[in-house]
Amino acid sequence: MKNTSKLTGISLLNLIVLIVFSFIFITPIAAEESLYERGKELVEQKDYEKALKAFDIAAKAGNLDALTALGVMHIGGIGVKQDNKKGYQYIKEAADKSDPKAQYTLGALYYLGVGVEKDYKKAFNWLNLSSEQNYIDAKYNLGVMYEFGEGVDQSYEKAYEYYLFAARRDSLESQIKVAEMYKEGIGTAKDPDKSAYWLKRIEDSK
Repeated sequence: MKNTSKLTGISLLNLIVLIVFSFIFITPIAAEESLYERGKELVEQKDYEKALKAFDIAAKAGNLDALTALGVMHIGGIGVKQDNKKGYQYIKEAADKSDPKAQYTLGALYYLGVGVEKDYKKAFNWLNLSSEQNYIDAKYNLGVMYEFGEGVDQSYEKAYEYYLFAARRDSLESQIKVAEMYKEGIGTAKDPDKSAYWLKRIEDSK
């Protein structure tokens, strides 16, 4: 499998920002959730000062996604003085409360070495906690770590299992991996028909 699909090929901070400020997911709107959603809109508008205020109020009201957002903004110096320690504390607080996005974000920080020293074992542990709650990006990234033996014993079979789980839930990156693994017989039996199925599913999603 080619190294071009590893996470290190992605702009480090941009990846984390994309994770936290994703507009893909629609969640129930409570008072603090509404503030969090407003904060995301303000980030998109590049009004970072107001976004920080919205996230801060939402976090104090108990919104864990807002805590994670505050952490990313401090680590990235987005609308605020860059502060790795403070940013880490925000994300860790949410992760310790079993929030899967925060756990994933913390794992990604350790994997990429953003705001913390790179540590694949810690990355694996946090990603695994997120994966246990079926957070799809965590499933994909655990597949990457098993594929390349980062923080865990290398296993194409385990990588295939994680990729397949995420692929079935519309992770494009995982679908590409699964198609390649079926084509080459990596981690699973070679199966041109199944490879073609996943390639078609990828094409149909465009």
